[in-house]
Amino acid sequence: MSPTWIDIDDEALREAMRFSGARSEDDAVNLALRVYAARHRSRAETLRERDRAEPPKRRRPRN
Repeated sequence: MSPTWIDIDDEALREAMRFSGARSEDDAVNLALRVYAARHRSRAETLRERDRAEPPKRRRPRN
């Protein structure tokens, strides 16, 4: 891993540590990043699968 210096909301970090059971701040931040990425990756994959499964929409003729 590469060291990165960032400002983190102390209250949000404490809450993330409490909910996740993380024992260190590094663990809490890394877990939060993994969860965020997984959630959005899953959503993107779901949308791609839905788009593949749906039949193309027919265009209505104009009157």
